[in-house]
Amino acid sequence: MLRVLAVDGGQSGIRLKSSAQPGTVEVDGVSRLEGDTMRSVAGAVATAWNHGKFAPVDRVIMGLTTVPADTASFSRLAELVSATTGASEVWIANDTATSHAGALSAEAGVSLNTGTGVACLAVRENGETRTVDGDGYLLGDSGGGFWLGSRGISAVLRALDGRGETTSLTTRAAEQFEGLDNLAARLHSAHRPVNRISQFARSVLAAASDGDAVANSIVENAAHELFLTARVAVAWVAADAPLALGGKLLGPNTLLFARLVEHLASEGMSFRPADGSALEGALLIGSGDADNLYRSLIHVWKEGNPA
Repeated sequence: MLRVLAVDGGQSGIRLKSSAQPGTVEVDGVSRLEGDTMRSVAGAVATAWNHGKFAPVDRVIMGLTTVPADTASFSRLAELVSATTGASEVWIANDTATSHAGALSAEAGVSLNTGTGVACLAVRENGETRTVDGDGYLLGDSGGGFWLGSRGISAVLRALDGRGETTSLTTRAAEQFEGLDNLAARLHSAHRPVNRISQFARSVLAAASDGDAVANSIVENAAHELFLTARVAVAWVAADAPLALGGKLLGPNTLLFARLVEHLASEGMSFRPADGSALEGALLIGSGDADNLYRSLIHVWKEGNPA
């Protein structure tokens, strides 16, 4: 029986799950700001692997927000992970693919997942794919955790300067970041600043739920951005294409979810909750053949014959 290790690698956390044994192990995530990104990702996988005392596997499939940018980096990461896990095959894809597989049980349609960033993948029945947004915290991921958190902190700094409205986010920021003195400088120089800033997203959502006007505006804008992303993706597949919503910020009881649903309803768009997580999607893809719905999105490395 094929033994598969699934890796869900984000900026907030990296999770490992094996098809050969129960349990999930999570360690700190990795961003592209952390020097040698491929070595950092491989090191995080090794840490989780050792902590979980996993048995050797035949294949590793990795869904990453920090997917390599070139073939040499793909091969280097695969070799490092293979050395840790004993796997003779390592499959690497952007986490949009594994999120989609989990959300839609590896069937055609659109998945929209929000965490630190945004993962939206549209897949047609013939296997054609299109990614919408997911352009990273510097250039996109509109409506995601970093997007919300950074705008919330920016609103706090503007209020402190006298350039913006008074907001309860100021008190929340002081509590979360141990004061406001030199806040911008401290965040710029923080370890894993993307994750640190994205954690403020929940404070923005909480403040909006409590009626703070500034936070409410940020959340409304986030919901509208996610709606635009979903609308474009669904239109590309088909008007009646299934749309699955998932990710930690789009849970059924979150304000962001409720606002997004309002936008979708205004256009008569239907949706469903994600069937499963990106980690479950990775296991689903990795347990099958390489000739699957996501084949154009997966870099396959094989020991002795790297692709």
